[in-house]
Amino acid sequence: MDKKKKSDYELDKLIDINSFKQILDNFFKATEIPNGLVDNNGKIITQSGWSDACNNFHRKHTDSNKFCVESNISLMESLSKNSISKNECKNGLIDYVAPVIIDNEIIASLFLGQVFNKSPDLNYFISQAEKYNYDKTSYIDAIKKIPIVTDEKMSSLMLCIVHIIDVLVFGSLSKQREDKLEQNLIKTNEQSVELQDILDFSPLGIGWTNKNGEVEYVNHKFTQLFGYTIEDIPTLNVWFKKAFPNEQYRENLILPWNNKVINSYKEKKQPPELEATIRCKNGTNRRALVRLSWVGEKRLSNFSDITNHWKNELRNRSHDNMLEMVAKGVNLKDILHDIIKTIELEDDTSMCSILILDDDGKHLSIGASPSLPTFYNQAIDGVEIGIGVGSCGTAAFLKKRIIVEDIMEHEYWKNYLKLAIKANIKSCWSEPILSSDGQVLGTFAIYHNQISSPKKEDFERISFATNLASIAIENRKVRKELEFRAYFDFLTGLPNRRYFIEQSELEISRKLRYGGSLSLIMFDIDHFKILNDKFGHKMGDLVLQKIAEITRSVLRDIDIIGRIGGEEFAILLPRTDIKEAENIAERLRLEISKGIVKTDKVEITNFTASFGVVLDTKNKTIDELLVSADNALYEAKNSGRNRVCIFNK
Repeated sequence: MDKKKKSDYELDKLIDINSFKQILDNFFKATEIPNGLVDNNGKIITQSGWSDACNNFHRKHTDSNKFCVESNISLMESLSKNSISKNECKNGLIDYVAPVIIDNEIIASLFLGQVFNKSPDLNYFISQAEKYNYDKTSYIDAIKKIPIVTDEKMSSLMLCIVHIIDVLVFGSLSKQREDKLEQNLIKTNEQSVELQDILDFSPLGIGWTNKNGEVEYVNHKFTQLFGYTIEDIPTLNVWFKKAFPNEQYRENLILPWNNKVINSYKEKKQPPELEATIRCKNGTNRRALVRLSWVGEKRLSNFSDITNHWKNELRNRSHDNMLEMVAKGVNLKDILHDIIKTIELEDDTSMCSILILDDDGKHLSIGASPSLPTFYNQAIDGVEIGIGVGSCGTAAFLKKRIIVEDIMEHEYWKNYLKLAIKANIKSCWSEPILSSDGQVLGTFAIYHNQISSPKKEDFERISFATNLASIAIENRKVRKELEFRAYFDFLTGLPNRRYFIEQSELEISRKLRYGGSLSLIMFDIDHFKILNDKFGHKMGDLVLQKIAEITRSVLRDIDIIGRIGGEEFAILLPRTDIKEAENIAERLRLEISKGIVKTDKVEITNFTASFGVVLDTKNKTIDELLVSADNALYEAKNSGRNRVCIFNK
C-alpha cells in the first residue's frame, strides 16, 4: 500500500477531541457498535467499545488473531475518497471504514464494526470454539451480544458521524479564516488603502454606521445574505426592528448586547460578539455570527452566515440528547417533545407534530405537538388512518411522504377543513416514521400558517426528525416488550409468579392498614399431562390460553391473577369473604368445563379444573396463603377433581 501524502491538517488540532469522544461514547452506548478514529500515521485518536468476542477470543489466539490483522490491512488497502469500505473477517465479524476528507485530502479514517449483517450461524462459531479451544459457552454468549446491522444502516451511521466531523472542522476553519480576514482589513486601513474597495469584494456581509446610528454602507454580500439594501435600513434602530421582529427576543438579547457594544467604545475594549437569528427581507431566517470593530467613530460590523453550521450543531445536540434520554429511560413523550422543539427552532414559522401509531396499527395518537392548538390535538388524537385522513393519516396508511402545500384545495383535507380553518393552518407536510424493519411507527409533520412548498433544507429537516423519532419510538417498544417479559407470562399474557406475588404483597399490606376481608383461590387443570400427551403441547398451550381468557372474563378489575406454575394459577380476591370466593371459584369451574378449544384437525371440550380456596383470617403472608390454598386444592384432586374445596384449618 502506498504511503499516504502528509496532510496540511491534523484532526486533533481542528476539533475538541475530548468532546467528540463523548459523542462516540454515547453512540456506542446507544448502538453497541464499537468505533474508532485513526489518523494517517495509524495513531488512534479516539476509540469506544470493543467486542468481547474479538477482545477475549479472536485476538487471544495466534491463528485467529492473524485473521484480525489481515482484516485491518484489507480495510486500509480498500480505503478511498469516494466510498465506504467493508470487509468480512475470517473470524466471522464485519468491519467498515470511511475516510474523513478536508479540502479533498484524507486526514483520518473512521472505523465501525465487529457486527453482523444478519443472524449468525451459531454452528459455525461453535466449530470455531472447538477449533481454537475457546470456552464454548462464554464464546457463544459473546457472539450473541454482537449487534446485527444492515449495510444500509451502517452506511447511514458512518455518514452521520463523518458529517458531524465535517461540521466541526468547518466551524474551526471558518473562524481561522474570518480572524485572518479581519486582521487584513485592519492592516489595510492602517496602510490607508481605500476600505470600501476591499469591503465590496469581501466574502462576509459587512456594513458600518456613523456615531449617530445612521447606516452609511452595506456591501454586496450583506444584501445577498439578508436581502436588505441601505434604503431598507437607514438607521440602526430600523435594522434592529426588521432583523429581529420578535420584541421579546430583541429586548432580551439584542438590546443588552448593543449596550455592551456602546460601552466597549467608551472603555476602549474589544466589542462582544453576537450569535443571533436574523429575519431576512423575504421572511426566511438566517443564523449569523456578528463581529464588530471600531474604526474611529464608525462602527464596522461583519456578518458570517453560520446557518448550516448552527443547524447541524442543533441537530447533533438533539441527537446526543435523544440518545442520552433513551439510555436513561426518559418518558417517550419528553424525548419526542425535545425533537420537535429542535426542528421548530430552525424555522420559527413552523409548527411540528409527532403522532404514534397504536398497537392495533390503525389509530394515531399524540406523541408530541407543543405548538398546535389544544383543540386541534384533541380532535386528531386517536384518528383512524386511511386515504383522505389529512396528511398524517394518509401518510401512515400509504407508508409514504404526503406534501399538502394548500390545505384548502387538497382532497385529503376536505373532511377536516373546518378544523384547519379554526387552527389557522394552511399547509401540512407529513412523513411516515418507519422502524428498522420498515414497519410504520407513526408520523412526523410540519405545519405552516401560510401556503408553503418544501425546499431542500425542509426535506433534510423532515428526514432528520423522522430518523430520531424512529430510534426513540422503536427503543420504547423494545423496552415495553422486555418489561412485559419480566412480569408477564408470554403464553397467556397473565402476570407471572414473581409479579403476582409482588402485587399480592401490596394488596395484603393494604388490608393490614385499612382492614377488610381477603381470599385466595388456587386452581390447576385436571389431567393436563394426559391432555398434552394425547393432543400435543400445541393444543395444551391453546387450553392454557383459553383458561386465561375465561378467567379474565369472570374476574373483577381489582382481582389479581397469575400463572404461577405450568398448569397452575392463583387469584387474590381483595374485599372478598370466603362465601363470595367460593362462588367465584365455582363459576370459574363451570365456565372452564364449558370451554372449547379447536383447530382445523382437533377439538377438545372435556377439560376441567380443581380449585382450592382460603380466607385470610390471621394476616398471613402470601406464601402462607398459597400453601393453605394448595392444601385445599390437593383435597379437591383427591376427592375426584373438577370441584372446589375450602381450606378449614
